[in-house]
Amino acid sequence: MKVEDYFERLDFPMIEISKELRRIVRSFSTELKEEIKWGVPTYSLKKNICSIMAHKNHVNFQLMQGAHLKDALELEGTGKDMRHMKFSSLGEIEEEKIKSYLKQAVKQDQ
Repeated sequence: MKVEDYFERLDFPMIEISKELRRIVRSFSTELKEEIKWGVPTYSLKKNICSIMAHKNHVNFQLMQGAHLKDALELEGTGKDMRHMKFSSLGEIEEEKIKSYLKQAVKQDQ
């Protein structure tokens, strides 16, 4: 499956939320490799950095090492490493906050 195919099968408003998250990730760094892993768009350098997972009523922006980032308590999840941000509308997305997490995640990956 191509990344574009993943987005095109989503219903509104999940498609617009997912595409906005993709735009933010891609505008953050052209070095991040975009591919489908575990059935969802995933972005990586040496290791996996983040992914976008659409659900019926929300979209999760998953940070693979989110538990180890500054302000990790603001993120949802209880696993050893992964944490996520949950979005039900475009208005909930804070681009600068996402980019701050991405910056930390990329720095950890180097």
